[in-house]
Amino acid sequence: MVELHNHVLPGLDDGARHMQDALQMVFFWVEMGYQKVIATPHHSSYFPTTDDAIDEKLSQLRQQVQEQEMPIHITAAAEYLLEQELLSKATKLRFFGPKRYLLIELGFSFLPIGWEAALFELQQQGYTIVIAHPERYPYATPDKLQYWYERGYFLQVNLLSLAGYYGKVEMERAEYLLEKGWTHFIGSDMHSPHQVGAVREALQKKLLRRRLDRFLNPTLL
Repeated sequence: MVELHNHVLPGLDDGARHMQDALQMVFFWVEMGYQKVIATPHHSSYFPTTDDAIDEKLSQLRQQVQEQEMPIHITAAAEYLLEQELLSKATKLRFFGPKRYLLIELGFSFLPIGWEAALFELQQQGYTIVIAHPERYPYATPDKLQYWYERGYFLQVNLLSLAGYYGKVEMERAEYLLEKGWTHFIGSDMHSPHQVGAVREALQKKLLRRRLDRFLNPTLL
């Protein structure tokens, strides 16, 4: 299994505060049988994370993981907030996987103005759009979710949503996406080792386990 949405790199955003937090998160993934982790720190005007900072923290974490002989590979992409500043950097974005997957976060209050044109421009740059946690957006009606799926955007559901961590509505939307077969990737979106219990609970859900072979996570190994 591959974990592809998380904030494990310490001290970069609102995720792991320090290396000890990060190592506890990595230990959990090793315990659960994960073979690879793709770290996705926030990148936005609020979190102007640089490539150099990501590479530095990634190197530090890899060194600690190697010293503790944890059998897991760690790489890094990013979770990009869809905002105007993003398009000016479109040729230099951190993607993952064979199809240049780009993890995009939409606004939580409302869809950004010109969102569809912006995503099209990113596609023209050769990226495959992956919408992060669509179940968490309050405007994500069944019709909107179907439109995104049929439009060709890939959808990534949070394990924390399936555990009810954010609330009942988000959990039901996540279950709906799995039941409809519209989920391309699953990821934890874990920010802290305090969320390990909720992620573990989600991984044990029958609804998820029956569909594990349908997700594209293994293609990222």
